[in-house]
Amino acid sequence: MCSLGLFPPPPPPGDVTLYELNNALVCGRLSEQLPLAFQSQLTSEDMIAAFSQAVDWAGCTVRAFAWHPHTNKFAVALLDDSIRVYNSSSATVPSLKHRLQRNVASMAWKPLCASILAVACQSCVLVWHLDPTSLSTRPSSGCAQVLSYPGHSPVTSLAWAPGGERLLSASPVDTAMLVWDVSTETCVQLQWFGGGGVTFLAWSPDGSKVLAATPSAVFRVTEVTLSHRQGDKGDAVPQTGCWSPDGSRLLFTVLGESVIYSLSFSEYRGEMQGQVGGSKTASIVADLSETTFETLYGEERIGGEVHSMVWDPTGERLAVIIRGHPESPSTPPAIAVFRTRNSPVFELLPCGFVRGERGARPQLISFHPCFPQGALLTVCWSSGRISHIPFFFVSALEPRASPRRSPVPVLGSVREQPLFSEL
Repeated sequence: MCSLGLFPPPPPPGDVTLYELNNALVCGRLSEQLPLAFQSQLTSEDMIAAFSQAVDWAGCTVRAFAWHPHTNKFAVALLDDSIRVYNSSSATVPSLKHRLQRNVASMAWKPLCASILAVACQSCVLVWHLDPTSLSTRPSSGCAQVLSYPGHSPVTSLAWAPGGERLLSASPVDTAMLVWDVSTETCVQLQWFGGGGVTFLAWSPDGSKVLAATPSAVFRVTEVTLSHRQGDKGDAVPQTGCWSPDGSRLLFTVLGESVIYSLSFSEYRGEMQGQVGGSKTASIVADLSETTFETLYGEERIGGEVHSMVWDPTGERLAVIIRGHPESPSTPPAIAVFRTRNSPVFELLPCGFVRGERGARPQLISFHPCFPQGALLTVCWSSGRISHIPFFFVSALEPRASPRRSPVPVLGSVREQPLFSEL
């Protein structure tokens, strides 16, 4: 089992994590950054804050973030309910505003499409149709479709099918997921009993399964079709989860625990095709309990429950936001990064901690979907700053050229340490 005690010490205060190179996270001052293409009886707001993937949704400047799946473009939802869209190939930054665009909890770009953005709002789902060639900075509200359904609000999570043909939406007060046909603005309910509403959705990259979390001690992995579903039930309140790139493994966490669980899935054929198969029990693959690091600048404590986590498209880096203890300034939120491998066996190896500017706390994390030289982690900080941290490595699955020249000298090698392995 992998644990925080196997990680290298966190960076010194004042240093900022810049990138990963040769299996080590490199830190320094901001002036040294590598040039990148981008520098129950709860109110609706309470429910969104409780189930948002943002650590401090209610108080942070940035409430939601979404990379476009195919281009260097991302959307940022701000505290004032506006959404800004940044594109590396354009100086124009559209600002999206709509009278129904309130308390944004999640966003998702439609796959295989240049300019359709779904937005989870307090009372509905807005689907923006943006002209990528337009120079307008204020698209008309007429560019947004409104998808609403009685009893399905607030909407806290969205997930497009990998092929873009369907959109799922979830609300903690609705026991059904809604499967939307955006073109006709109609939906089909995927209804189940037990567990309350649905708080978080994660569609597997291969399109075969969906993780659906609930506010109670139930979560399901569902084969989504319009005719049937099969699922697995858990016995703890789920917090977050992410899929391996091939959809064969699910990593998830639960409230009140500081560990990461793993479930593997098999592909059935013949009469059992279409069912969700695999391991019947989850295994613990990482322990993130509070750990004290002895550093040159004193002791530092890191650890606690996992708030959110993301797996990069190569399947070789996993980033995790650890909540720490809100009442204890000595254990603030932190980002831990693991090196991972899913084949031939699943393995986890410590990589390091990501540090922001002094006093800045991580709120949201996301990996760029197609970074060509390894992985690119985007971090939204409590200060309102968004940083992009490259992880340079050669993928084991698709060998890629490393940078022609190291941006900084490598000061030492990384010590190989025990890791989690299924063997």
